[in-house]
Amino acid sequence: MPKTLITMRSAFGKKIELNSSVWFNKILKAHPEFAGREEFLQEIRKTVEDPDYVITGWAGEYLTLRYCEIAPKRPKHLCVIYREGEKKGYVITTFFISKHHKLLRRGVIWQK
Repeated sequence: MPKTLITMRSAFGKKIELNSSVWFNKILKAHPEFAGREEFLQEIRKTVEDPDYVITGWAGEYLTLRYCEIAPKRPKHLCVIYREGEKKGYVITTFFISKHHKLLRRGVIWQK
């Protein structure tokens, strides 16, 4: 059974969890820049709880964006994709993006 690494509240008030299976088997494998950087877990929390933008996904998920100064190489936006359920939701993946304006074209549903 995967262990919950962090729990947070979305901008819409829903409980969202990031579990160890997603962190180790999906995020770290696809995005090694997160490896060994525990502070990124707190950046993920901030991005879900206090995003700069919330964007609708293609299949009912939400994409949250927040400017991140501690991104590798240069400051970028952190994108956290999550899905909300009736009682709680879960993080699907997360990554850094430098051209966040391309995601904004999908349709911003909430902005700081």
